[in-house]
Amino acid sequence: QFADNAFAGVTVLKTAHMENNRLTQLPRNFPFDKMETLTISRNPWHCSCQLAPLRKWLKGNRTRAEDTCSTPAQHRGQPIRDTPALRSCKLPTKRSRKGSRH
Repeated sequence: QFADNAFAGVTVLKTAHMENNRLTQLPRNFPFDKMETLTISRNPWHCSCQLAPLRKWLKGNRTRAEDTCSTPAQHRGQPIRDTPALRSCKLPTKRSRKGSRH
């Protein structure tokens, strides 16, 4: 498991190999912006909205990785890229709502 701030301050991460772990989630601040290669297979992913940025990255990349949900049970075995579990998730925007001036 990653701490929530595990990637704080990381701006350019191009490659990450995280296969064969017991990861169920990625931290909210995982730096997908410059990611080119990401291997996440053989992890028991929990398909909740926290994985929505991962789904967006998978859809935008021609990666062959078809990583699947382990939980919740009704989504077990479904590809993260296509699972209905993540279809209605809203992705966070870059703009912060705090301190906005009118």
